[in-house]
Amino acid sequence: MNAHFSNKKLITSFFKEMNVTKKEDVKNVLNTYFDKNSSVGITSPFEELNGLDAFNSSFWTPLLNAFPDIEYQPYILLGGEYEERNYVSCTGNFIGTFKKDWAGIPANQQPIWLRFAAHFIIEDNKIVKAWFFIDMLSVIRQAGFTLFPNKGVEIIPPAPMTGDGIVDYKTLPDQSKKTLDLTNAMLEGLCSYDGKSLESMGQERFWDEKNMMWYGPSGIGTTRGLKGFQKNHQVPFITAFPDRGITEKQGEDHFTQIGEGNYSCDFGFPAMYGTHTGDGWLGLKATGKRITLRVVDYWRREGDHLKENWVFIDMPHVLKQLGIDVFKELKNLKKD
Repeated sequence: MNAHFSNKKLITSFFKEMNVTKKEDVKNVLNTYFDKNSSVGITSPFEELNGLDAFNSSFWTPLLNAFPDIEYQPYILLGGEYEERNYVSCTGNFIGTFKKDWAGIPANQQPIWLRFAAHFIIEDNKIVKAWFFIDMLSVIRQAGFTLFPNKGVEIIPPAPMTGDGIVDYKTLPDQSKKTLDLTNAMLEGLCSYDGKSLESMGQERFWDEKNMMWYGPSGIGTTRGLKGFQKNHQVPFITAFPDRGITEKQGEDHFTQIGEGNYSCDFGFPAMYGTHTGDGWLGLKATGKRITLRVVDYWRREGDHLKENWVFIDMPHVLKQLGIDVFKELKNLKKD
């Protein structure tokens, strides 16, 4: 069996087993799928957890206490090799009824969509390292608290329009290369901004200009069309962080790029940096602070253009670097 298919089957089996596992049995499941010395990086407020005991007690047990009927519902899953390491990456939703408070967010006894991305390194049929992104601002918003004004539309992003995001089928190497080449050309275009005109990035060459969908994190929201993307995300972001760029390599596995068929993924923990010198992004005044951004993107190519883009940014981590503790702000709102 192809290694990528075997690795994807491992991840699919892990989540399926977690769907039916009682919380007292989680440690046994983790021991089955994870190396005992594995580490897991999780977006704020969880941070890096070393070893399976910490992963279970700090993440899974509180999650299952808060959402006892939680269910994993993926819509993109792909695998590949990067710098001789084998990766599987997936995104979708954890869906469950919010029964008990979680991470300082008050339970509302309603179904909650925990939008997530998960990224895994696999060796010898074991997960040796993993990262989880969870859109915490979305959970906070669904629980009834709006902390920042969205310029885009606040929705739970949908699955790919084509319904083929779970890549459990054979793909052609030339199509995977075409997707990665297009993705990289688009990213190079973003880096060619001259500081004056959006046209200097040439993004209309890479996107389905009229119909592209950009599914951003809560706090930014979803946009449609290149003009909508530029108005609701790109201009506010480059105004706030005009020097934004790609972080220098900080470790052998902090960055990944993989592609299969019509899908590609870029992951960085962190991926970007910028200095907050402009007003307006998330309604904030410039702070002058230099920050890093943890980011993961998934793209779907259709023909010669990118059509859909699912984007995660660890927004609480960004905001904390700007002097705003989202969870303290939430605590104050609860008091009010």
